[in-house]
Order: sequence, then C-alpha cells, then structure tokens
Amino acid sequence: MAVVKMLAVTLVGPKDEMEYVASQMVLMGGFQPLSLDLLLEDRNLRSRVRTVTENPYDELLMKLAHVWQTAGEVIPEAVPLPVPQDFTLEKARFEVSRVSGRLELWAKRRIALEEELEALEAADLCVQALESRGMSLEELASVEHLTVFFGKLSEENYKRLEESSQDVPLLVIKLGTWGQETWVLAFTIRSYADEAEKLLNSVYFKRFSLSDVLRLISSSNKPSESLEKRIENLKRAIDGLASAAKAYLDKNREELERLFSLVYTMQRIYDLCRGRGEVGDMYVLSGWIPEDLLDHVRKMVEEKAPKSAILVEESKSLPYQGVRVPTFLRNLPLVRAFQDVVAMYSLPAYGEIDPSFFVAVSFCLFFGFMFGDVGHGLILLLAAQLMQKRRMIRRSLAIVLKSAAATSVFFGFLYGSLFGVEGILPALWLSPMENMGNLLAISVGIGVVMVTLGMVLNIISAFRRRDFGGMLFDGRGLAGLVFYLTCAAAIYASFSGKDLPIPRWILWALIALMLAVMLLRDVLARYLLKERLAPGKGVLNAFEVFHNLLSFLSNTISFLRLAAFALNHVGLSLAVLMLSHMVHALPGGLFFGVLVLVAGNAVIIALEGLIVFIQTLRLEYYEFFGKFYKGGGSAFRPVQWRKDLKALRSRSNA
Repeated sequence: MAVVKMLAVTLVGPKDEMEYVASQMVLMGGFQPLSLDLLLEDRNLRSRVRTVTENPYDELLMKLAHVWQTAGEVIPEAVPLPVPQDFTLEKARFEVSRVSGRLELWAKRRIALEEELEALEAADLCVQALESRGMSLEELASVEHLTVFFGKLSEENYKRLEESSQDVPLLVIKLGTWGQETWVLAFTIRSYADEAEKLLNSVYFKRFSLSDVLRLISSSNKPSESLEKRIENLKRAIDGLASAAKAYLDKNREELERLFSLVYTMQRIYDLCRGRGEVGDMYVLSGWIPEDLLDHVRKMVEEKAPKSAILVEESKSLPYQGVRVPTFLRNLPLVRAFQDVVAMYSLPAYGEIDPSFFVAVSFCLFFGFMFGDVGHGLILLLAAQLMQKRRMIRRSLAIVLKSAAATSVFFGFLYGSLFGVEGILPALWLSPMENMGNLLAISVGIGVVMVTLGMVLNIISAFRRRDFGGMLFDGRGLAGLVFYLTCAAAIYASFSGKDLPIPRWILWALIALMLAVMLLRDVLARYLLKERLAPGKGVLNAFEVFHNLLSFLSNTISFLRLAAFALNHVGLSLAVLMLSHMVHALPGGLFFGVLVLVAGNAVIIALEGLIVFIQTLRLEYYEFFGKFYKGGGSAFRPVQWRKDLKALRSRSNA
C-alpha cells in the first residue's frame, strides 16, 4: 500500500550489447525511457550525442510484410520473442534479404503484370463501348481540333464531374459502369485542354492514353478477341505467381513467422526506446525502473552485457532538474480497483501518501451506510457482474460497484431492510426510521474520524517533506489536530450532558492556546525551528487560519449526508410501497401494483444509487482529500509489447 520507490538507471555499452539489453528491458515490462535531452545539461556533451530519429527495422518489416502480400494472405499476428544476443541489425538485414529476395522479384513482376492487365482491360472496355456506338477507335484518336480524355473514376466523382462540366467547354460521355468504377470519354477544345485536365484530376480521374490503346489492338483484325485472350493469359500468369509465392510461404511458414516476430520485436524496441543516444560506438539508454527490478537488471547486464555499465541514481540525488519522477502504485488486488477512484481526482505525486487503501475502506463504508438494503444491494451486485461480463464497464469499476453493493447488503442486515421494508428482517444494529438521533450522531462521529485521519496523514506527509513548521504549527498539522479534537470533545460534552475526565476550563485554555499557535505559525517556525520563511505572510496566515476553522465545521457537518441519504432511501422505498397499495383498488390492481413495485425499485437502484455514488465521491474528494492530498503525479508507463499491425497492413496493401 504505497507508491513504489523508483530509480533512474543509465545503461552505457557497445552497440551489440545494448541492442540485447534494450530488448530485455522491453520484454521485462518495467522500464520507462527518458529522453537524453532532459538528462544532458552540458551543451558540449549533448552536441556529441546522436539521438535515434528513424527506426531501421521499419523497412525490414515492410519487406517481410510483402511476403504475405505476394501470397495473397494477411500479415500474421506477431508474438513477443526473446531476441538472441547475436540478432543484430546487420544479421536481421541479411536474414530478411535472404528470405524475401525471390519474393520481391515475384512481387515486382506481379505488379508489372497487374498494370499491364489494367491497360488491356481498359482497352477492351474502350473498344466494346465504341463498337456498340458505331464508332471507331482510329477515328477517335485522329481527331485534330479536339482533345480526348479516356479513363475511369468513381460513380460519386462522376456526378461531381457532370455538375462541374456544365459551365465549361467539356463534353462528358458515360461509356458504362463496371464494378464500382465509371468509364467515360471527355472532349474539349485544345485551348482548354490544360484546364480540363486540372478539372479531371480534381475528381481523381485515371486517364488512359488512346494512342496506347490503339497500339495494343493495332496488330489484330479482331481486337476484342485478341484482347480477351491476352487478358486471360495475364490472369493465369498472375495466379501462377501468387500460387508460387503461397507454396514458398507454406514451405517456410514457421521460419518466416519466427523471423517476422523477431524483427517486429526489434522494431518495437527501437520505436519505444527512441530516446537512446549514441556517442561514437557507445550506446546510451536511460529511464526509470521500480527498485525491486534493479537486481534483475544488474544480473542481466553482468551476465549478457559484460562490456556495458549501469549507473543507478535515486530521485533525491539526480544531478538534473525538470524531470518528474513517475508514480507507480502497487496495492492489494481489491484495493487496486480503487486506484482509479483516486486517479479520477489526481494521481499521487511521487513520494506522496497513496490514499487508495483508505478510499477502498471508506468508500464502501459510506456507500453501504447511505444505501443499506439487502434486496437493492443484491440486485446492484448482480447488475455490476452482468455489465462486467458483457464488457459494458471496466473491470476496476465493476469491482468498485460490487464492493459497494456487498457493503449495501451488509448494512441492509444491520438495518433490517429488505427492498426498503423494515421488519421483515431483524435489525442487527439499528433501524434508520426508529433511531434517527443515533444515526445522525454516528454520521457526525464518522466525520470526526475521517477529518482526523486526513490531518494525521497530512502530518505524516509534512514530516516526509521535512516541513516541521507545518507539521507542528499549521492548521492542518498537529496544532490544528489538537484544536479540532478538543473542540469536538467540548461540543460532545455540551450536547450529551456528560462530564469529561478533565475540567472544562482546561479544554477552553487548550483551544485558545492552539488557536494562538496557528496564528503565530510562521513566527514559531522561524524562531523555534530556525526555518527561513518568506516575509509578509502574517495577514495571509490569519485568513488561512480562519478558513481552516470554517473547514473544520463544514467538513464535519457535511458527513450528516450519510444519515440523510440513509433516511432518504427508506423514505423512497416507503413511497413506492404506498403507491403500489394505492393502485390495488383500480381494475387490474394486482398487475399495476407489481408494475409499480418493479419500476419503483428499479428507479431507486439506478437513480438513487447514482446519487449516493456521487455523494460518496464528494465526501472522499472534498472532506477527506482536502486535508492532506495534493496529487499531480505522472503515471509510470513502462514500454511494453503491443500488437498494433493495422498500420503495417494498410501500408503494405497500399
């Protein structure tokens, strides 16, 4: 239950060793890289350090992706593999060239054949369209005073072209639509040819040269038959290349998939550890690791990278400034779910107290106190489980809801409440409607405990920061704590009529003394503790003390909402029962009575459950966190293996 201690490590070594070290840091999943620009304050040294800007494995990964593309298959899912120490960039290039060289030639040949096939299909379409209109391609190509455009575009862009060509000297003739593409002939005068070409380019028109089409059919008396034969031959050739590529892939699939995963692993390493630098033949890699991983990193460097050195520094002794130490929380599984509740307010700063455990306990306590009901709690528990199973909510939120629902069931037995009805179950503790006074007093007592806990945690935080003046004399320090508890004891004695073990005048004297200590906080810190404080804060300190006095009162009274919502829950349930009884006298009263009960309880669970959830968060964030918690931490984000091949697939298919 704490913020894990972080260490800054800097690894320096030769290229072959540092590539292996970087791969192990990524697969270990506990290393957050630091940019060297933040670490090097010496400009002369910084000028000699080269930082990696391009990933050399991107090109290799694209070449391997073409292996599957040529075979007409989808790129496989990469799996994280431990990279052998001798798997360097040079070896990776050699292996990729060895396995992809032949397929690259096939791929280039296939691309050339597909381009030729597209030209032949265009020529075939043009000839058939012109013949059906009684036109000759030779006549069309020999037109002297007009410029002719032949090509294809999408149906949507064709409509745009029609609209745009109405006001310009451009005649567009639709030849037909095949598949999702529309083929057209466009005529314009020669003086407007350049503007027409710009207009066609704006609608993504793909042009085919009529002279090239004429050349393709010039050697045949029956152009359509000749083109169809050539098209069929090209298709068989393309299919043959694909079959050969697939056969090669099937034969060497295991080796190729392993090589793909190795290259992908190295690509991830270089991409995620982009902040590393090079000084001559030496590589530098810096970042954060949790303290408990240090021995593992040291052992790995000693055994696998004997020529490399590791420098370890704690956050207090870092020689550079402006670097925020990341926060890594490590809690029990149940408490871990409530880290998200804390993070919604703000993540703890490094070295600050992690309130997740206190939130886990108090959140469930507050929610159960306000929403105590066996029936409603069980339904909420089942609903949270169902939403988690269907992945409608995150697992952490589901755990929070299920924990809150379980405490609702627990308090329901304490209250003897089942769907808002008291008396069916025996109350193991008290009945909210029959013991309102006790419920209000307990709520205030919980408030005193939580405010006290908040100030105790603030005292601990001040001690860690070595802020002894604030720890002893501040309104949220020891002086404020004594003042608050003394006032609480005096008020309790006044309302209850009970005598305290000490005289009343001692209480009032202690209250006055603590008030004076808080007002003279800066003076006492300066003269008793020899702390150096900025001048001119006397008036500001007085206002701060006044604010603390008001917050003591308002924060404590705010916990009355625990009792208020517990009573409100019972009141709403009784209202639903009364309304159900009222409709019994109507025709079909039994049906409508059951309907009112079901709908009313559903509204109570959904609406009031949401309101109680929000009120619980308010008590945590304002009344509790306001006493000690600042937050503002930066989350620890270690480099990890992530499967993200969508971009690669789109690039390889482009």
